[in-house]
Amino acid sequence: MKPSVEQRIEDILRGNGGVLVASEVIEQGVPRNAVYQFVKDRGLEKVSPGIFLDENEFPDELYLLQARYPKVVYSHNTALYLHDMAERESVPITLTVDSGYNVGSLADSGARIFYVKPEWYGIGVCDMESPGGHAVRVYDRERTLIDIIRRKAALDPAAYAYALKRYAASREKNPARLGHYAQKMGVEAQVQRAMEVLL
Repeated sequence: MKPSVEQRIEDILRGNGGVLVASEVIEQGVPRNAVYQFVKDRGLEKVSPGIFLDENEFPDELYLLQARYPKVVYSHNTALYLHDMAERESVPITLTVDSGYNVGSLADSGARIFYVKPEWYGIGVCDMESPGGHAVRVYDRERTLIDIIRRKAALDPAAYAYALKRYAASREKNPARLGHYAQKMGVEAQVQRAMEVLL
């Protein structure tokens, strides 16, 4: 027996940890009016235009921010935390967009925004699970390391040293990838100097 429209939406809501992104549900063939009727009937909380949250769920800040601004990539301190290369969670959230992106209301989100050349924006993007259990886009370990090496002066010295040590000790590190990214981003000498300190 084919599930009802309401059951389909309910399944999507449950599968998404209590978050309903209207555009994603509509893309799956559910009529727009059915989505918004479901939102009204269930009393879902509107967290931003087209994004709703079940009141019984704890909001996943990283996922909700990325649902609202799909072009953001978590980077710098937030990426260090997600990769277990930081001692504590990053406040504020740090993210990167390409320099041509119109941040609009994103600037009011409280996040720290970094801008990069469009040709650097896609280097090292991967999907990771957020602390709330949702897939979010974040820079991988190597790209994150390059970002903090490039902005060493802006990072707490203890946090910087901790991140480098954690990377060096990680079984998941990929020095070849690190070298490749450093070459593409023109920071080979800086990266080499940073890594030599650990040897």
